[in-house]
Amino acid sequence: MGNGLRGPEVPDREQLAMSPHTPQDLVPVTVIAGYLGAGKTTLINELLAHDHGRRLAVLVNDFGAVNIDAALIADHDGQTISLKNGCVCCSIADELGDALDQVLTLEPAPDQIVIEASGVADPANVAAYGQGWPGCRLDAVVVLADAETVQAKSRDQFVGELVVRQLRRADIIMATKRDLVTEAGLTAVTGWLAVTAPGAPILTRRAGQLEPELLLETTQPIDRPRRQPSPAGNGPAEPAFDSAVVEVDGTLDRDRVEAAMADWPESVLRVKGILRFNGAAGGLHIIQRVGRRWNIEPAPNSLDPSRSGTLVVIGLPGTLHHGDLTASLLS
Repeated sequence: MGNGLRGPEVPDREQLAMSPHTPQDLVPVTVIAGYLGAGKTTLINELLAHDHGRRLAVLVNDFGAVNIDAALIADHDGQTISLKNGCVCCSIADELGDALDQVLTLEPAPDQIVIEASGVADPANVAAYGQGWPGCRLDAVVVLADAETVQAKSRDQFVGELVVRQLRRADIIMATKRDLVTEAGLTAVTGWLAVTAPGAPILTRRAGQLEPELLLETTQPIDRPRRQPSPAGNGPAEPAFDSAVVEVDGTLDRDRVEAAMADWPESVLRVKGILRFNGAAGGLHIIQRVGRRWNIEPAPNSLDPSRSGTLVVIGLPGTLHHGDLTASLLS
């Protein structure tokens, strides 16, 4: 992967079977993908510098392109940069598996791993590592699309097929450089993205606008919606996202919860929480959803039972209707 020409090989069955971990203690992996020039490195730089309270291990292809303020660096050994906020940035070099093994041995362990995919890689190849590499589990595939150029690139006879395939691998699509297009142009490109990659939530972003809650796994309620500047820069701030805490008492029917996870609209970006099921599938379970993809896993025995009955839901502004979300879990 170091030469940027192809994605890594998918781990084989023997490698995956060797993992001693249970699903609950695996480190979540977020893949940041998108064609060349979509803004991946800019986003990575902002993630590393942001005060988001998480120990991130960020794996990048081009170590020299990461431009970190010297005041934030605690140590730099040539292949790894350690930051004062607890994050580390490592070079993928020639083998993604080796880089993952390296960061998984860090003390203290990272809260989350972020992988910058090559601009010409198929995100599915990179996501295969997050899904199955020993010690890891896939959190999300976030594909960036340059709002100014993505449609033209999708029609290119040489790279168009790759650009479209990258978009269709996404759990979440982020249209970048929104400040370089008009509002009409932004509406047109987001509409095109919705048709090209149906079902994937579509966010928009301008440089300097970072919302870690949308990119990284979260388990904590969010006090209030974050706000981003208005398109003209002089109007009232627009909410970047909404959040809701859905609380339910007692035990729930697993089939009903699975149907709700599948049916909740694309505007629901992330869900994380703990519910108790009745019947043969009873007990505490961890529920997660990112974009269209969701999963339910048994909770560890060490989990505090008082934490059950709560889901943290993050969605597009004005789209989270608390009563409807709750009713869908109970009906």
